Formats: sequence, C-alpha cells, structure tokens
Amino acid sequence: MRTAIAHDWLPVYSGAEQVVSRIMDVVGPSDLFTLFDFLSDSDRKRLGAANINVSHLSKLPFVEKFYRYSFPLCPNAIESFDLSPYDLVISSSAAFAKGVIIHPHQKHIAYIHTPARYAWDQTFEYLAKTRFSKFPFGPFLAHSLHRLRLWDARTAHGPDVFIANSTIVKRRIEQIYGRQSIVIHPPVDTQQFPLCEEKDDYYVVASRLVPYKRIDLIVDAFSRLPNKRLLVVGDGPDKQRLMTGATPNVEFRGHVPRRELVETIRRAKAFIFAGCEDFGIVMAEALAAGTPVIAYRRGGAADIVTPLGQEKPTGILFDRQDQATVVEAIQQFEANKASIHAADCHMKAQAFSVAAFQSRFQNLIDAVMAPTFTRGAFEEASRAGPARSVAPVSLRARTGVEALEPVG
Repeated sequence: MRTAIAHDWLPVYSGAEQVVSRIMDVVGPSDLFTLFDFLSDSDRKRLGAANINVSHLSKLPFVEKFYRYSFPLCPNAIESFDLSPYDLVISSSAAFAKGVIIHPHQKHIAYIHTPARYAWDQTFEYLAKTRFSKFPFGPFLAHSLHRLRLWDARTAHGPDVFIANSTIVKRRIEQIYGRQSIVIHPPVDTQQFPLCEEKDDYYVVASRLVPYKRIDLIVDAFSRLPNKRLLVVGDGPDKQRLMTGATPNVEFRGHVPRRELVETIRRAKAFIFAGCEDFGIVMAEALAAGTPVIAYRRGGAADIVTPLGQEKPTGILFDRQDQATVVEAIQQFEANKASIHAADCHMKAQAFSVAAFQSRFQNLIDAVMAPTFTRGAFEEASRAGPARSVAPVSLRARTGVEALEPVG
C-alpha cells in the first residue's frame, strides 16, 4: 500500500508536526506534500518523511516571512499536487491540506486540527486585528475570506473519513462541513512526565505569554490569593505587562530547559489553564505527572479533565474567563484536593499516550482500507454514538469491519 501525507505547511516543528511524525510511525516513512518547508535539517529528520514535496508558492520572494499572507493562493497550490499513484492519502489539516484532489481508487483520511478558524468562527476577530482590514485592502481581504469559505466547504466532500483532534473540533466539523467525525486526540509523550505523588506548595502555569492564553486572568487571581504561590513558566510579548501587575506571590521563571519544565510541573500542587485551545497538550502532560488541572471548560480541557462530581476526578473546570471565577476555582480545588489523587490523574493521561494514538490510528486505517468499507455506513455509525465511541457493533454489522476500539 502506497501512502501519501498532505500537511498544510512546515514553518516550525511543533504540535501539528508531531502528529504527522507519529502518523509516519504508523504507516512508515511516506511522501509528504506541503505548501512550504522552512524546517531545519534536524527537524526534517525528526519528521520521518521519505520525501518532502513543496508547492510552487515556496518560490515566492520573502516567502518565509510572509507565507501566512499567501492564503488566497493556497487552495490552488494544494490542488496542484498529483497524488494519483497512491492508495491512501492522509491529510493533516488546519486550513488547506484536506483539499488535495483525490481519485476514485484512493481513500482519504483527514485529520483535522481545526477548520480554518480565521475564515469561520474567528473571522471578525481576525479582521479587527489585522491592519489589512482597512481600505483599500479591506474589501479584497473580506472577499478572499469569502472565497476561502466556499472552497473549504466544497472540499469537505473529498475525505472518506474525518478525524477530529477533540470534541470541540468534532462539533466544528459537523457545524461547518456537515460531516460526521471521530475523535482521536493528539499523541502526548506521557513517558516524559513520570508520576510524582509528593507535591510542593505552589501552582504553575506554563505557556507562551501571549494575550489569547489569558495568563492575565491567572496572575490577577493570585493577587487576591496572597497566601498562594504561582510560578509562571514561559516567555512572550505579554511578559512585561504581566509582571507589572503581578503581586509578590507570583514568580516569573521565563523560558526554562525542558528538564526543568517537566520537574516544575511534576512537583506542582496543580496546573492552571485559562485559555481556550482545541486540545491543549500541556494539560495532558500535567496529568501524566499526577498533577491536577484547573482549566477553562471550553475547548480541549473538557476532554482532558475529569471534573469533581465524576468518578476519579482529575481537576476543576470553570465556566467563565474572569478573575472572580478563577479565584473560585482555586478555592474549590483547595477545599476538595483530598478527593483528587495523583494516580488517577496519571491513569487518565494514558488515554492520550503515543501508544494509544498509534493503536487507534492503525485500527482506523485497517477499517477504511477494508474491501467492505463504505463512507455512508461509517458516518452512520459515527453519528449513532458519542464522540468517545464509534459504535463498533454497528460498524461491524454494516461494513464487515472489525470493531474499532473507543477513541477517547
């Protein structure tokens, strides 16, 4: 079986590229097709592709600096790849890769990190922040986003199976594309965060210090909790502003080596996350270390954290992004921390491990490539059950495919 992998672009080796690398572990080194490749030689080696094929857009002048502004040209560029020699195409997409042209003899599995949010639910936020939304560029930009939405919706018919990286992305796929999907969470290297049951008396947040991460809410909350200690790990453009408003019980560690980051999270009383991410790998890493998580409920946190009131809780989920709510969540954790056990946190994190990801992905490939597979029956089975189950009895009965294990 010849397999091709399509990926939006390769500016740096980060979370989406780690997913591609783990997919390569499942299918073996494969030909990779992408719009741009700016990786270092060492990162290309980590990726594990047999060959990397880039689009004609990579020849544009100053493209490494301005590639994000090329999005009106990207649909045509992703369609320019000839993938006809392959039996299976796997796309890793947060914008364009799912739009590769597929032939009837091929199967296409689309792993969706998110639909292009700046073209859909974050359109107005995007337009408000970019200087190109003003005249004379504004009308052209709005028209380009409109055309991108039309193309994005049309190409949603191409993949045989959609995979969402979280429940909230599953909802976006249904809302925007009208397609059913199954959830396979991104792989988390849980082995890097060994279980630690002896905790120190501090809370921790680890993140790039940028506005949408809402670190300000956490720092402000600890100004009302002077007897509680907070460590802020990470750097970014918001650092100086956050430090200016911080009280003495908040310590900024800046960027630290990976080993120190792991140890800081392992020893923390709890990890706090106030932003909204489609998944949020760092929360799963904290759980792997046995560290409870206090997080904003919207987004991937709802998949990762088992809240109080459920069996074997692993943290606290709060419902509003404001200082008072974060303070209340911390106080709720303090009052109930005896009910949250490090071993339960560690066990929950294993659902997101690399081994779990690869097992689920291999099962899905086997199902899709089976002669009895049909897209209609698969979507019907996916619709019949919740995000964490793919209705395996229905799949087996209607498609002849062996049951998939639960994907959550």
